[in-house]
Amino acid sequence: MRRVSLLAFAVLGLLLVAGAHDVAAQAGRWVAHTSYTSVRALARGHGSVWAATAGGVFGYRESDGEIVRYSVVDGLHSVDVRRLAFDETRSVLWLGYQDGVVESLDPVSGAVTTFLDIRRARQFPARGINRILARGDTVYVATDFGLVVFDPVRGEVRDAYTRLGSFTAAMAVHDVLVRSDTLWLGTAEGLAWAPLDGANLQDPSAWSNQVVGSAADRRAVRALGSFRGLLYLGTDVDLYERASAARAVPLSMSGFGFHEIVVHADRLVAAEQFNLVTVTSDGAATREAIEGHDAPTALLPAEDGTWWVGDADGGLLRVRRSSTGPAWAPELDIVPQGPLVNTFSDLSVAGDGTLFAGGTSEARSGVHRLSPDGTWTAFNGDTNPLLVGRSRYSRVFAMPDGSAWAASEGGGALHIPPDGALTVYDRSNSTLLPAAGTTDFVIAGGVAADGDGAIWITTRGASTPLHVRTPDGAWTGLSGYVGGGLTERSTAYGSIMVDSYDQKWIILRDENNFNRVRGLLVLDTGASPTSTSDDRFRLFEEKGSAGQGLPGTTVTSVVEDRDGLVWIGTDGGIAYFVNTGIVAADAAARPIWPPWADRSEGTFVLFGLKVNDLAVDPANRLWVATDEGAWLIASGEAGYELVHHFTTENSPILSDIVLSVVVEPGSGLVHFATDRGLVAWQGDAIAPSPVVRELALAPNPFRPGVDAQAVVISGLVEATEVRILSAAGVAVATLQARGGMVTWDGRDRGGRLVPSGMYLVAAVGNDGEGTAYGRLAVVR
Repeated sequence: MRRVSLLAFAVLGLLLVAGAHDVAAQAGRWVAHTSYTSVRALARGHGSVWAATAGGVFGYRESDGEIVRYSVVDGLHSVDVRRLAFDETRSVLWLGYQDGVVESLDPVSGAVTTFLDIRRARQFPARGINRILARGDTVYVATDFGLVVFDPVRGEVRDAYTRLGSFTAAMAVHDVLVRSDTLWLGTAEGLAWAPLDGANLQDPSAWSNQVVGSAADRRAVRALGSFRGLLYLGTDVDLYERASAARAVPLSMSGFGFHEIVVHADRLVAAEQFNLVTVTSDGAATREAIEGHDAPTALLPAEDGTWWVGDADGGLLRVRRSSTGPAWAPELDIVPQGPLVNTFSDLSVAGDGTLFAGGTSEARSGVHRLSPDGTWTAFNGDTNPLLVGRSRYSRVFAMPDGSAWAASEGGGALHIPPDGALTVYDRSNSTLLPAAGTTDFVIAGGVAADGDGAIWITTRGASTPLHVRTPDGAWTGLSGYVGGGLTERSTAYGSIMVDSYDQKWIILRDENNFNRVRGLLVLDTGASPTSTSDDRFRLFEEKGSAGQGLPGTTVTSVVEDRDGLVWIGTDGGIAYFVNTGIVAADAAARPIWPPWADRSEGTFVLFGLKVNDLAVDPANRLWVATDEGAWLIASGEAGYELVHHFTTENSPILSDIVLSVVVEPGSGLVHFATDRGLVAWQGDAIAPSPVVRELALAPNPFRPGVDAQAVVISGLVEATEVRILSAAGVAVATLQARGGMVTWDGRDRGGRLVPSGMYLVAAVGNDGEGTAYGRLAVVR
């Protein structure tokens, strides 16, 4: 047993690294990177304008412009907040969601209280929240099945009105208005109303009805307003003025639906699908646009004569009606820092920690960049004229220098240097050719770099499906490979991964149906990447069995781990190749299905589960993105073990449908792209130090179970044995580390908490790098 003298122990006092303390303090912390550009509703309270968006809720303080944001990681039920209202009596915000969940948010403390009563009303197939009105000790909630009367004091549903006169039972109520002691409801079939003091509003006969439009063509009433002693009805096609209980007159202002009506001072303003409609005190109505914005959804009057407008694409706007130029001129555009869209299909991290996110088919998606300082930059047609008409950058590949390449399904390839000076590559300046039958539609399916810095790009629909750009800028187009099951028409190449031996792993698609994956091509381009004379390849397209072969024929992702295993994600699970560097030529090479160490989990890891993406963390553990959450798998003595399984039930991950995952080695941040937005988790594995240096220990002193459940030991080399020694030099615990970090829970080999005292931490590199030391105080 190794012993260290007390004198030596005292001499080995080492400085702690502040970065390690930061990682320890944030381990397990979640951060949401959602888009706040799509505003659905507005409210005012506590001196701020609040906006409900597709990425959460944000508040803009009018006095100084400070912005505060709330998302799932802050306790909200979901990112997609549909409705919002401020309760003056209780000084809270009420939030409503599409699935029927209602929440109260205290804007001072940030406390969130969730109410599930409406969501639990499963007798109604649709339970979305369409409008919220807080009035005294009552909160009226317009839902997809009627009006719910909620008691905010008791925190429960007081009543529900689902049969409104002669209208169809359990139909959608879109808006609610209290006027002249009467409760007015805008519904899917017209207008319904009843006296507030009615004895039993659950009785259909207590309600009166009015059809808007004709009996054969009823108009849904989506917004209500009281002005000039009349009711104004915003329908799905026009704004109506209710002349009497028998007649509602269209103002012929719009052929599109209305979102909201707000009355302030001497005018009524209504948000239509593309414009704002204003009615003045003399009854005159005008329909006018907002300069540069065409998707208003919500309205709120300001005190200085301006109006706050929520826009589905432009965030929060402050606009002023002008007598010259555009009728409504924006004075202020407010969009909290973040991406422009929520859905990404591919993620990649550059050597400096910059995150690149590839978009989907959304026109505005393009490519997004998250810099280490937290700044977001969007590269799309809205921000750069070079990218107008180019979208679907579904694959991104980040480089060590902070630059990136992106492959567009229709727009060719894009190079993004750190300074943002973009270059688009298509047939005009490269070997990338458009798909047959088109003049400029270049379908780039994937991009990657090899060990020499050459860029490899795949295409579909053209005779040369593989392209290489050497570091000197020269391009070469390579024809499709023939043989081994591949014909001359097999030219639909998709995403590509280049392994440590410079073999190319290419997902092949069906040339007759690009949406269908055919198999996996493993290619060795030989000594000369621009010549096919010495190339070798193998095609894997058959489904395997009994633990070997592809677990599913649809290959979705390929990644190489730190031990040289190449992992394959499919629609039927995961498998790995032992990468000898000659897989492309080895007839015996085949995928192997990883077994569970704990057979109660099943025989093979995630067998039968559709995999969307794979990533390897610095501890050589495998992240698996699926439609059932994100899984972290680690190698054990008898197989593979489950480390984490993040779902919406046990974590703030935004959705169980995880489309992509990537790990930033330097910080340990794990980024998850879901179908509801992007979120990051502070992992417990960071990149190892290339050389032995002082260990960083945090927290130090360590109080087990008080400050933290474990102490983080970082500054390790790739493979390390970490020994915890008492002041007498006795080894009380031994840890095996992969990656730059390991944790210790303060227990000895017998599972007992060690006593208070000073301990020496010795990290011995397994590959002869030497030993690093640190001192740790344990306080119990």
